[in-house]
Amino acid sequence: MSGGGSVWALAMGWALAVLCGGARGLDSSCLAGGKHKAAPSPEEQLGTCQLYAANACCSPKVAQEISSTPRAKVNDIYWNRCGTFSPRCEHYLQRVECFYRCSPSAARWPHPQRPTAVLEVPLCLSFCEEWYEACKDDLTCARNWVSDWQWGPEGNNCSRDCVPYSQMYRDGRELCENIWGDSFVATREPCLCLSLAASDPEPLAEDGDSSEEPDATKAGGTRGPCPASGPLQRARGGLRKRSIFMEDVEGSGSGF
Repeated sequence: MSGGGSVWALAMGWALAVLCGGARGLDSSCLAGGKHKAAPSPEEQLGTCQLYAANACCSPKVAQEISSTPRAKVNDIYWNRCGTFSPRCEHYLQRVECFYRCSPSAARWPHPQRPTAVLEVPLCLSFCEEWYEACKDDLTCARNWVSDWQWGPEGNNCSRDCVPYSQMYRDGRELCENIWGDSFVATREPCLCLSLAASDPEPLAEDGDSSEEPDATKAGGTRGPCPASGPLQRARGGLRKRSIFMEDVEGSGSGF
């Protein structure tokens, strides 16, 4: 493929920049396109997504869409095709959605082929296990919430029977690494990972100093990635995967 070399070079260049601390100013950017703002700025009222109000990549209107689920669809995907979620399960779905839509940190993990997408954001395995525990008795009919739907005039519809999360996914890792395709990877502490909470550490020092000692006192542990799951090691495989956090899913009309 003629563009394959340039895409791979882009991925490698981004990975090297991350590993070397070249992330200066990334939190002044947002993921491109769609419902993301051009640049983050303060917002007073973000409802469920208030965590990101001081420097948000989403508008209050987008935050309201997330806060109002399951009464409304989010990103053109109805979350409640198997019935209303329990409040605990819905809370975790909203946290993930708020991060993607509202956090400028999401721009630290851009997909090398799709600028509106994220690729392999490291979620703490403990967060994934808590998410699984909260949702294990709720029902779903899609393992991958992009590719497993049947699309029609009324949007996304089930293409299989509704089953409990505990039947669709074996554990928290399987949930995190499948429900939104290749957007997330479950990572064990003390490697760099996020719990999508105020206690999350900075993924990289804003001053770009890669020589800074790891701060093990912050939730999520060190600033640097683990060798087995860092961007250099995973970039090649990621290029072959399907990203789910994108504005247009082929043939579906979905926002994911």
